[in-house]
Formats: sequence, structure tokens, C-alpha cells
Amino acid sequence: MRYYRRRYRRRTHRGTLILLLVLSAVFLVSCVAGANPLWVRSVFGLDVTHFDTEPSVASHPTDGALAAELCDMVEILTAGSIYLDTFRTPSQALTSYRDAILNDMLRDNYLRYTGNTQTLSLEAQGYPQAQISTLITAEDFEAAVERCFGLASVRHQSGEVFEYRKDMRGYTAPLQAWLPSVDLTVQSIEETAHTYRMVFALSDGVHLPQDYTVTFARHESGGLYFYSLEQ
Repeated sequence: MRYYRRRYRRRTHRGTLILLLVLSAVFLVSCVAGANPLWVRSVFGLDVTHFDTEPSVASHPTDGALAAELCDMVEILTAGSIYLDTFRTPSQALTSYRDAILNDMLRDNYLRYTGNTQTLSLEAQGYPQAQISTLITAEDFEAAVERCFGLASVRHQSGEVFEYRKDMRGYTAPLQAWLPSVDLTVQSIEETAHTYRMVFALSDGVHLPQDYTVTFARHESGGLYFYSLEQ
């Protein structure tokens, strides 16, 4: 009986110690998040900020340089459709917009990713039957995801169009890049302490226009990334 009691006490002490360690870790992360939330997300790959409720501090013209920059970013997501998948945090967006980011990379850097020496070298090393002409490296995709969504951690997998080849550490596609074919109308741009919030409409001349609100957060090193998209 004494043996079982001692064993129970040991388990109780271990459980208490683990609970204290977990609570200490949560407290530490929350303290650091309050001081520097972007740093916490870059280290742990988590969404710990809450920018959607920040009040507006300024308005910007809908036809200025800032509007043009924000519209260029939104066009990355459209991929020819006025129906966009909404998201509340950057990490939720990657599943829906993996192909869109890869398409934007291929469109803007066609010569770099099509028929390049790296692709030809890989084919010569054992993949001649694949006839691969497009290869976007995993490292380049990771850099694009961090730039677009502020995410330091990326899970590589195939999308509906682009296939991830683990043996090549890159993405391939049988199609050429497609161009945006929708009209984007900016309705308002508001600035907050850490973001720009833009309300816009997408139309294609066939369906009813779709209205959205996109929030862009600022990188610590400069530039903007997608934080949320709501309809």
C-alpha cells in the first residue's frame, strides 16, 4: 500500500511540475507578444496579433500610389475570379492561395523558372521522362510566402495546379502562368496603428460585383503583407 501511495505522489508531483512549466511558457509568450507580437510569430509560426479591431487614424485617396500598391497585391489573389476565399489570419490563407502565389512568381519571373539550368540539370540526373520545363524552388516559395503573408514556416504540398516535387525541392506546373482578368475598384483605404484596411469590389461584367475588406499589416523590416480578408 505504501508503494502505491509513493507512486501516486510521484505522478502527482510530475503532473504539477508539467502544469507549472506550461503555465510559465504561456505567460512568457504572452508577455513577449505584448511587446513584440511580430517577433513571436516569426519564431513560433503563430498568429498572435489582433489587428482587425484597431481604430482608423487616417484615410488615404483611392487613386494614389498607396492604392496602386495595395491593388497590385490583391491581384495576386484574384487569379481571374471575383470569388475569393476569406481568411482571418495569414496562416489560414496559404491553403487557398498556394497556387495563386506560385502563379504570380511564375508570371513575374518566367525566364527564371522556365527552362532554367537547374531544371535541365535535374532532368539530366534521372528525370528525362518527366519533361519538366518549370521549377520554382522551395526556398523561393518560402521567401514569397513570408513576403505575402508574414509566415516564417511553410508546409510544402501540391496545390490544384502546381505540384510539389519533394525529390526536386520545388514546384512544377504543366501550364503557363495566367493573368488577372477581373476589374478591381477601390472604395476606401484606412490606416491604423499597424495596418492599412482597404474596401474594394471585384467585377467581371457577368456576375454581380463582390465586395471585400482586406487588411495589410506592416513587416518589421518594411513592406506590407496580407493579414485578413473578409467579405
